[in-house]
Amino acid sequence: MLFGAGFAVGAAGLASVFAHEHAAEVDLEELQKRVAELEASPSRTLEQNDELVALYAGWAIALYDSEEGELDDIIGLFTNAEAILQETLAQGDDDVARKQLGNVYLECATVYNGFDELTSVVDLYLKAISTLQPLDEASDGDAKYDIANAKLHLGIAYRELGELEKAKTVLDESFIAYRTVEKISDDDTRICMAAVSVQQGHVLHEMGEESGQVIDAYNRAMRLYVEIIEDQAMVELERNLANVLLDRCMVMYEAWSEQNFDTEEERNQKIEDILTDISRGIELLQKQYEEGNAIARLDLFHGVTLQGKILCDAALYAEAKQSLDQTINDFADLCDGDDDMFLMQMTMAYATRAVVHLGLGDKKQSEADCLKGSELVNKLLQADSSDEDVQELKEQFQLLLEQLK
Repeated sequence: MLFGAGFAVGAAGLASVFAHEHAAEVDLEELQKRVAELEASPSRTLEQNDELVALYAGWAIALYDSEEGELDDIIGLFTNAEAILQETLAQGDDDVARKQLGNVYLECATVYNGFDELTSVVDLYLKAISTLQPLDEASDGDAKYDIANAKLHLGIAYRELGELEKAKTVLDESFIAYRTVEKISDDDTRICMAAVSVQQGHVLHEMGEESGQVIDAYNRAMRLYVEIIEDQAMVELERNLANVLLDRCMVMYEAWSEQNFDTEEERNQKIEDILTDISRGIELLQKQYEEGNAIARLDLFHGVTLQGKILCDAALYAEAKQSLDQTINDFADLCDGDDDMFLMQMTMAYATRAVVHLGLGDKKQSEADCLKGSELVNKLLQADSSDEDVQELKEQFQLLLEQLK
């Protein structure tokens, strides 16, 4: 969601001829022994080359999934597989080898993404798309599906790199590609289409496009999630649905804060509708968390904080205090780790609650929140003293403290 949490593609992920499900069960010692035997063979058959490609990929995936492998070692194994497949294709086009090579690039991109090497991620998704394109043109449905997936993740990488025009273009292409896949009724396809719509909304928002366009993208994602949840009882997707709902609320709130209303009643009704939707999103996340989805608690933290912020800006101080008390009391442990995102969120909660206490006439508690927030700001500045958002928060606390004197 825009307010903090990332998005989840869902059950589909990237299609691959190489399986991750059993990577943890791989006997690496036996695998390495077999690889050594095949590498030592003076003249391998095509079948042995296919086996070696699968072994290299399986080894690389096992290392990556174990979270203990070094990047160079993992990529080295994929590079070995790539070399064999490139040699096969040099002898004449081979659909199976082409599909395997495309998936090697997709897997490499996943690995580089895990190591935050986004430039390499982009290069590899482009290679995968180019490699699989002839299969797509030959009406290979699996290739079309893989290309649609690659463009979804390529769009995400472009967005993270700040290349928003490229992100928008490739995400639009991804959505169109999904719509032409024959297995359009497949739940994985619809989940991915929803994920594309979410990312389209994020990109349009960050490009400063009209709120209506952003909301349309989020609404499309929500419709898809609701359809799947109702058709297949995939209640785990309620977390995704809640996050899109909260993203939409954030955009609607921004539009509300800039809009001129004819009457105060109309203004109040609009913010009440937004707050009602935020409550629905929080309820869905709370349900998911209570049913064992630990990730939902992270989203819940952002949702409750957003609720408190909007209630404060709407001068609904008593309700805002209740939300912010929950944020500060119930989610403090999330700030004990190394993730500055949560620490920043908590700092903002203290800043907002300081304003709330001031609005309620409690200067003492407002000052206490300012002092606590200032401590968190200093902790953030130790990690990155040039962060403009943190510097702005520091100035807000200083200004508020001066007003309290």
